[in-house]
Amino acid sequence: MEAKPLNVVAIFSHPDDLSFFCSGTLAKWAEEGHQIYALCCTSGNVGTLRTDLTKEQVAEMREKELRAANKILGVKETIMLGYPDGGFIKASELREKLIYYVRKLEADRVVTFDPWVAYEVHPDHLVVGRMAAEAAAFAAFPLLYPKQIREGLGHYACSEVWFMGLLDHAPNCFVDITSTLEKKVKAALKFEATLTLLARLFTPDIDPASVTPEQLEILSKHADTLLRFMASTIGEKVKLKAAEAFYVQKTLPGHFDNFQQIMMEMLGNPPEPPKIC
Repeated sequence: MEAKPLNVVAIFSHPDDLSFFCSGTLAKWAEEGHQIYALCCTSGNVGTLRTDLTKEQVAEMREKELRAANKILGVKETIMLGYPDGGFIKASELREKLIYYVRKLEADRVVTFDPWVAYEVHPDHLVVGRMAAEAAAFAAFPLLYPKQIREGLGHYACSEVWFMGLLDHAPNCFVDITSTLEKKVKAALKFEATLTLLARLFTPDIDPASVTPEQLEILSKHADTLLRFMASTIGEKVKLKAAEAFYVQKTLPGHFDNFQQIMMEMLGNPPEPPKIC
């Protein structure tokens, strides 16, 4: 008997956030028949060092890049909430919106940032990760935001949260993305605005405020190399050619289902070995 397809909702801050951390996994899940939704909370409208563009132009550029990338990955729907970039998201308002989408899309699995990671300076990553995790855990309560229920949405119990990217806990799930690495790289290279923003990371001599087409091609090659290196390095940890790493938490209403795990770690017992998910 085939497993029922899942509704997977990736909730992230900026258009390029999925590229480095989970796009290979999303592409793999899409190929397996799961429904993938990408919910971007901000417009990414300050994500450039160029001075010849307005915020509106940057937002338009980055949304276009995101939609092109998601088409490669097999994302069913891309949803833009349109909050301004750079730390202007009101947490309580965002949580209500995210619970709305968890219910509307009947999210079985939420993928988001780890909001507890140390030394994360970007407030958008922190608030989006925290509110996405809370949305997954609290969407099951029928008395929470009852207007949504009256308007026809059912309360919905999301099963798990997958934290991506920089983690404050050792990964407990690795996904083999050997078969979708090419999609990951191809999708990531759609984000030209990101490549120029990170120019000095790859080539210190390139001015990120003024990147020529020839220099963009150089940056694309560096990004290609970096993405493949990251995937292979993560994969080596669990004897895979290419992988992405996550910290996965099962959910209960208003909680993570992690009481036994926390108690074991508190008593100094090592965690279970990571799984290939």
